[in-house]
Amino acid sequence: METILIVDDETAITSALSYFLEADGFQTLVAHTGREALDKLAQMPDLAILDIMLPDMDGYAICEQIRQRETYLPVLMLTAKDTTSDRIIGLETGADAYITKPYDLREVLAQIKALLRLAARRTEGVVQCGRLSLSPAKCTVTLDDDLLTLTSTEYQILELLIKSPGRVFGRETLLRAVWGYADPSLSSRTIDTHIQRLRSKVEADPKQPTLIQTVRGFGYRLVCPD
Repeated sequence: METILIVDDETAITSALSYFLEADGFQTLVAHTGREALDKLAQMPDLAILDIMLPDMDGYAICEQIRQRETYLPVLMLTAKDTTSDRIIGLETGADAYITKPYDLREVLAQIKALLRLAARRTEGVVQCGRLSLSPAKCTVTLDDDLLTLTSTEYQILELLIKSPGRVFGRETLLRAVWGYADPSLSSRTIDTHIQRLRSKVEADPKQPTLIQTVRGFGYRLVCPD
């Protein structure tokens, strides 16, 4: 039975989520502060639901600490902060998905199950593409054995591309894959920005990319050298 850590300072929210998730067969842990949440991580939950606005430390800081741990833990941010900037910060600090309040509990449950399925796949072996190596189990990428520092969004884009070398991914497809749905507040050009940053870390010459190639008018593909 999988365990979900719910972090929110509002008791009504944690109680409702706990009741709903336990009715669907999950176990739950509840924390109302950031410090309490970090303590509960010792109980090895399978997924964390984080509010951002907490009395002692915000959800961004908790997420950053989770991402410093060796063991991967899926993170769903569930918060009233609903601007595009909030979403981008949340995802770039390591969240896997972001849902704003008010929310539909059915959507929350569907997102949880999707993240748990993705987490299960991270037990797969290392994926190699030329000088690049991606480890789903550790959520790490190395270039010539040097560990790269990628944001969560950059990692998710690269993971999608490297697992299907040669396949062309449209911008909308990438948005859906990374954000979990097509958010109308996010421009497809958001993907272009993240691709540029990713190229600066994996390409020998980011201005003349050979790995992550642009398919004009559509999107991107990753080409592994022979």
